[in-house]
Amino acid sequence: MKNSITLLVLVSVVLFSCKKKENEPTTDELKSDIPQVEQSATQECYEYVQGKDTIQANFLVQNNAISGDLYYKLYEKDKNTGKITGTINGDTLLADYTFMSEGIKSVRQVVFLRKNKSLIEGSGESEEKEGKTVFKETKKMNFTSNIILNEIPCK
Repeated sequence: MKNSITLLVLVSVVLFSCKKKENEPTTDELKSDIPQVEQSATQECYEYVQGKDTIQANFLVQNNAISGDLYYKLYEKDKNTGKITGTINGDTLLADYTFMSEGIKSVRQVVFLRKNKSLIEGSGESEEKEGKTVFKETKKMNFTSNIILNEIPCK
């Protein structure tokens, strides 16, 4: 009789623990509560051509991050081609430009103001820091440059 009661209690415990709680959400229900964020990237292309000078920027924008290519060919200066990676904060694009010039790899900070489907290159006092050239104060940038890259269709 003791064995029967013990067996009955054991079976009841096993059955009770296997029963699904009615108010407990399933894994699928939990996943559906997580907001799905659409993270589509858009491609943007810009170009500046003045006389014998050309600058081209082609990059992807996803959320507030950018990554892509930047190309400078300025008359009587060394041509350089490289990659940019950075962020967009409001109307300001701040990125690191990693490029090759005269066989030497360099990194410098670039800043552009986005205005009317154009990029205006910013300038300011810079310094060398941890192996790259950076602006001392990005909040005090000068955007009066004549270098304005206009948006063009991407190829």
